Amino acid sequence: MIFSKRAYFIFTFTMLLLIVTSYFTVDKSISLYFIEHADIYKQFGKTASMLGESHWYIGIAILGTVYSTYIKKNELYKSRFLFLLYANIFSGFISLVLKMIFGRLRPWKLENGEDSFGFLITQNPEFSFVQNIEYHISMMIQNSTHYTSFPSGHATTSFAVFTFMSIIAPKYIYLWLSITLLGAGSRILANDHFVGDVLAGALVGILSTLFICYKLKIYPHKSI
Repeated sequence: MIFSKRAYFIFTFTMLLLIVTSYFTVDKSISLYFIEHADIYKQFGKTASMLGESHWYIGIAILGTVYSTYIKKNELYKSRFLFLLYANIFSGFISLVLKMIFGRLRPWKLENGEDSFGFLITQNPEFSFVQNIEYHISMMIQNSTHYTSFPSGHATTSFAVFTFMSIIAPKYIYLWLSITLLGAGSRILANDHFVGDVLAGALVGILSTLFICYKLKIYPHKSI
């Protein structure tokens, strides 16, 4: 294990606290600001969001694995590419499952004077618990894109790759962090995610990658 159990607990607890605090304090106001100034920020956000698209990293990982396994055999690089592949697949799967479970409305539900904010299960307080569950499932089937804001999949990927790069090349950690914050933060500028969604994506991406690192027995001191 890279860190102590206590360090994992403190990190997870702190991130969860930030996510909850963000939801009740700044999520809505920050998204409304970027909605109002979409002409300035949205296109840049959409472009920079490409940094958080998992298919780039999965593709690189697959090509790298094939190359280091069959063309120019190198066990060290093979293990690294497999690490990158598994980290992206696993973190992406966890993120997708959480999206379906939480069913959070996207920021664009605040556009054009609308005031739809929160989670599907909280949209109809007059419903019973069972009715809210049925409504949640129904809306996810009809148009899941509108209700999969939490956590941010792009942020999950960005922080998964950040954790991966920080483990194999820690001396460039500030470079990786800068690229990661650009890719993850762009989701807020693009009006596709709230601050809390990005924080949740960071939590999922980091913990998922550390879990894969532990399972694959990748050691941080073996860096480039």
